[in-house]
Amino acid sequence: MEGSKPSWLHSNVTEIAVKAQERRAHRLMLQGNLDGAMAVYREILALDPDSANAHYQLGLCYRQRREREQAVASLERALALGDTRAQRLLSEMAPGTAEAAPGTPSPPSQAPSRARSTGPQAQPSPARHSEGGAGPAVVVGGRPLAADALWPGVTAPADPVVAERPASSSGYHSRPDSKDVPAHEELAARPIICPPLDDVFSSQGPIARILGAQYRPRGGQVRMASLIRDALQSCSHAVIEAGTGIGKSFAYLVPVLWAGAPTVVSTSNKGLMNQLWETDIPRLQEVAPRPVKAALIKGRSNYVCLLRLERLRQQIGLAGREQALALVSEGLAQVPLADMELMRLPIELKLRLTAPSHECQGRHCSHFENCYYEKAKREAVGADVVVTNHALLCYNALLADNHILPVKPVLIIDEAHQLPRYAIEALTQALGQDQFWGLLNAQAVREAGTNPDLLAELRSAYEDFLRAVDSQRPGATSSPYRPTRWALEGELQSGMALWDALGRLQSALSAARTLDEGDREAVMLQAVEMAETARALSVPEPETHIRLCEVGEERTALPMESYKALYRPLEVADPLARLLFDTWPRVICTSATLSVAHDLGWFRRQVGLMGVNGESRVIAETLRGPFDYSRQMLLYTPRALVPVYDEQQQAFTGNYVAQLTAEIRRLLEASRGRALVLCTSRARMTQLYDALSMEFYGRYPCYKQGDYAQPELVARFKQEGNAILFATRGFWEGLDIPGEALALVVLDKVPFVPYDDPIIRRQEARIRARGGNPFKEIQLGSAILSLRQGAGRLIRSENDRGVIALLDARVLTKSYGRQIIQSLPEGCHTLDFDDVAAFLK
Repeated sequence: MEGSKPSWLHSNVTEIAVKAQERRAHRLMLQGNLDGAMAVYREILALDPDSANAHYQLGLCYRQRREREQAVASLERALALGDTRAQRLLSEMAPGTAEAAPGTPSPPSQAPSRARSTGPQAQPSPARHSEGGAGPAVVVGGRPLAADALWPGVTAPADPVVAERPASSSGYHSRPDSKDVPAHEELAARPIICPPLDDVFSSQGPIARILGAQYRPRGGQVRMASLIRDALQSCSHAVIEAGTGIGKSFAYLVPVLWAGAPTVVSTSNKGLMNQLWETDIPRLQEVAPRPVKAALIKGRSNYVCLLRLERLRQQIGLAGREQALALVSEGLAQVPLADMELMRLPIELKLRLTAPSHECQGRHCSHFENCYYEKAKREAVGADVVVTNHALLCYNALLADNHILPVKPVLIIDEAHQLPRYAIEALTQALGQDQFWGLLNAQAVREAGTNPDLLAELRSAYEDFLRAVDSQRPGATSSPYRPTRWALEGELQSGMALWDALGRLQSALSAARTLDEGDREAVMLQAVEMAETARALSVPEPETHIRLCEVGEERTALPMESYKALYRPLEVADPLARLLFDTWPRVICTSATLSVAHDLGWFRRQVGLMGVNGESRVIAETLRGPFDYSRQMLLYTPRALVPVYDEQQQAFTGNYVAQLTAEIRRLLEASRGRALVLCTSRARMTQLYDALSMEFYGRYPCYKQGDYAQPELVARFKQEGNAILFATRGFWEGLDIPGEALALVVLDKVPFVPYDDPIIRRQEARIRARGGNPFKEIQLGSAILSLRQGAGRLIRSENDRGVIALLDARVLTKSYGRQIIQSLPEGCHTLDFDDVAAFLK
């Protein structure tokens, strides 16, 4: 199938189609399908024989296959067409040169050893730095950019910090002989010199001055800063588990700011991102030894789209238009970055004024030069510290070849336990109602005068595809217990028909002469990406991936309307190792929950930071938090509550649910409200809320996840002082409720993933095939990290005090129970409810 060429690729092919083929080849390379990727690059060359990138990538593929003559020919052709990346590879492959095998780590003298080094996906490129520049190169997508080479008509932002700072004032030094060194290797080779930091965190130091009387020196914070200083100076990666209360953000910001090392900081938590941007960085800017330029960048859909704002202004007579425009004007005055979240605009206005990436006109947009998102990207290039989120980081590294975020000497990943999830999401292709009807109902499709017969064929093909997907759903159609997630098997001819029809739609859009060029590019990109997804979902996948379908939460009279078909990787260790850890010179991973039974190996394996022999140059340490859990916390497990699930009835056996409800009822009475009830499923959350909220009505305010947005729910919870919040997995982490408003955290059971989940089944099969233990490698580690996150909601300050109730007696009887208990905060563990009642008095 990979070598076939659909007819629509031979007519009306645009630059967008070629780019889409390049993305397809990139995904195939990520999957390890070298033959498939090479076939796609040959297709591109059949369409555009002068594609330097296709020749270069083919050269990399041939080199990986050790076909030297073909590799040299392809790379020489790429170099002749202007792709200077080929120069270094040709030099390495010259006769008499001892060429390292692809995947061999670089020697320590050049760069830190990595678990995996240069391979076909890494695509290093040579660096060209401005002569005599004291500061770091401006690097985007692995290559440095000249002032006029950022985007057409856009001048590179000046970096006053670098430009005005004498070379001797920074601990970050450039190498004079860096002209022909690939960008990420040069960044790795440049030394970072960080001064000793103990005095910075002393009771009389600069941190104490900005925080005032509330500041207390903490040994864990000083140790963490020291570890990061070591990583900066030795050019190593680091994995640091830092317990709650250590003060992670200052511990990692101080070393990079005092060393003057350009840094990207990524987090998954919006609250933490806002804390960094609005509080922590501004405070440290006041006392840092040199000026600090900071930038904030999120995904495109977080910013006001000027084109959509212009269209709103043109809609005379639209209900609420004047009020909406007034809100926008007020928000822009307060937040010049046009960040919708910081502007606090209503959700309906956000949907109206933001453009997802597939609807953006890009360079063809009349507002491109003033686009807020593009401004954020340019600010990130010249900033000393860039704050971003995991979603954008993973998209940038795994799919966008680092074209959005500049590769800087240091990358700090806070809340790093979430990195694998975001990497999987970045590499997942999805097809559902929103995507399909969003394309067919696009204004550009209507304006293009698309043949009605083709549109009807597309609708029919999509409906046939849904029926084919539904036919593979296990269980009888009339059964209420059909699974909501199932794997797809075999080749789906209806999906291939949908792929072909989408290709013809792309050709029709390309030939439409009446379309605005920006609208054409945006809608064609949608069509090409959807065609790519339809094809991936329709043919048997490699063993590294899975095709599946899931039913959305919103049920309708026609369940297939909520179906979403997914093509996703089973693991992301290899792409993260090659495209993140081998590209960014120093990656610092930190979180309060990275270890399983005090072992960081589980996390390191998940993200690809384990070498062939189990080791790579990684600084790894677990740091205890400052809290006295033995005094502040009690862990309670009742003896009788054992969740036993009946697969036939799709329900828990016996009177388990009634017992669980009764146990939670007496816990809530003992705590006098002030509780967070964390459930492992939405159904259990709703069940408990319905059963208990009416009983406590008038005494303790009861809230349920979804009643309000999370920030408002938390604000109401704190304000009430005795409230009860029922929530599910989305609230197991990220909540910060210090003080007496929270005295009890209930965890309904150990959060194992259902054994019949198709992803778990496929992962377990892969682990068994290599002789591993699926339960320990997948289920137990994931459950422990989730429990640690949930338990971590309770003790948030040195004065907090309360009970964690883990209502699952399996931890008392099963062999894995001791490992779970040992992974939780080390408070006193009791099986007696009277101890709980006495502790909460």
